[in-house]
Amino acid sequence: MVAKRKTASKLATAMQAACTKDNVEADEDVDMQIVAVEDPQEVSEKEMIAARTKELKSMSADELKQLLSSNGLETGKKEVMISTFLKHEAKARFAAKQQKAKIRAVVVAKKQELEGLPTAQLNKLCETAGMKGLRSKEERVQRLLVQWQENDGVDKALADIALTERKQELDALDEAKLQKLCNKIGVDPFVKEIMVDRISKRENEAGCYARPAIMQEVQAPKVEQKVDMVDALLANESQRKKEMELKAQQEEAAGQKMKELKSLSIEDLKKRLAKKGLEANGKKEDMLRALFLVGVQEDAVAKRKSELSSKPLPELKELLSRQGLETGTKEQMIKTVFAHEEKCRTDLKAFEAKVGEVLVQKKEQLETKTNASLKEMCSDMGLAVGGGKEERIERLVEEIQAAQQGELDSVVSKDLRNKRKEALMSMDKSAMLKICEDKCVDPMVKDIMVERIMSRESEGDLAIAMTNDAPATKKARK
Repeated sequence: MVAKRKTASKLATAMQAACTKDNVEADEDVDMQIVAVEDPQEVSEKEMIAARTKELKSMSADELKQLLSSNGLETGKKEVMISTFLKHEAKARFAAKQQKAKIRAVVVAKKQELEGLPTAQLNKLCETAGMKGLRSKEERVQRLLVQWQENDGVDKALADIALTERKQELDALDEAKLQKLCNKIGVDPFVKEIMVDRISKRENEAGCYARPAIMQEVQAPKVEQKVDMVDALLANESQRKKEMELKAQQEEAAGQKMKELKSLSIEDLKKRLAKKGLEANGKKEDMLRALFLVGVQEDAVAKRKSELSSKPLPELKELLSRQGLETGTKEQMIKTVFAHEEKCRTDLKAFEAKVGEVLVQKKEQLETKTNASLKEMCSDMGLAVGGGKEERIERLVEEIQAAQQGELDSVVSKDLRNKRKEALMSMDKSAMLKICEDKCVDPMVKDIMVERIMSRESEGDLAIAMTNDAPATKKARK
């Protein structure tokens, strides 16, 4: 890309000639052309190359090297340098020819635009510009066109064309190349708000803000078979008895456990609580309850560990894969399952606590209502209307909790998502890019990268217009 160069002074004569009456017919023939009509007396490209080759061959090797170096070209053998410089000049002439074609197209387009205006509008433009005494339409068009040229109209039009072409060029690049270009010129290709929104959307789709659920075992579908009704009833009765026996055994074990704990002294209870990392204070009943609950949890963990250990390795891997957890050795996977389930229980407890906060807010809203309004609400919900204000509020809160659980969960989920967005916004972009990579989120927006690249390039006055001058050639020494 090259710096912007003034072209207005070189166009004045050409535009005036194009606007005179004598050239109207010629303009009508070439107005739709992009490339300017070549002068028949102009030396052909073939003749120019032949003459230039002869001139370059007459130069010494040192002179050629100096010529190529001054033009930023690599030097070498004389024949190679001549060929390189001839290609360089041909490329410059082609670029100059293209630029002249663009200039002519811009001038012709502006002339056609003015010629297409109604006479009244042309008169108004001339008056505004302080042009008086103009009789013909052609004269008005000519004067307005010259004024447009003197006000850098050509350069501005070429700048618009260059911007359009540059945008098309950048739009054709893929995101990876655009990012490379952004890094090269010092442009930030990422928009933090968009990254946050995309991460939040991906996490929401993955259920990160929904009510946490404990890992569920997938039962193999049962094949339906025709079974005799009596046999089915007997099988159900047998299963029911097994479940009752198991429940009885569990209750008996729990009773035995509680009996054992009650036989301990307060000092022994405190020691056991301290050993399990629990606070050893309060009444004896409180300490008994705490130890009993810990025992129940330990039994549940042992049972779960036994269940997981008994699973075949492929089944265990499939269980972890469904939850998006990493697999490994059997021991590692069992630890992963325990950690995941513990996290789910903790998250569920926190989620339910937030649901409780929402219910408290709703209860506070109900407390602001009159007793008559509460009675009417109870009636509308099919609840008992008797009792005092507090009783009606409790009934309404219980009904809201039972009937609007999904709505309450949505309120909590929305709050969790908003807080997560705030946390993401506080991160630096490198951390957010790592999250995007882990969650397969595209952090880039092509249109924004293109816009920022063009903005940075415009700050440096780049890619405005190519020069229509061929590079000066050095005259050969004799």
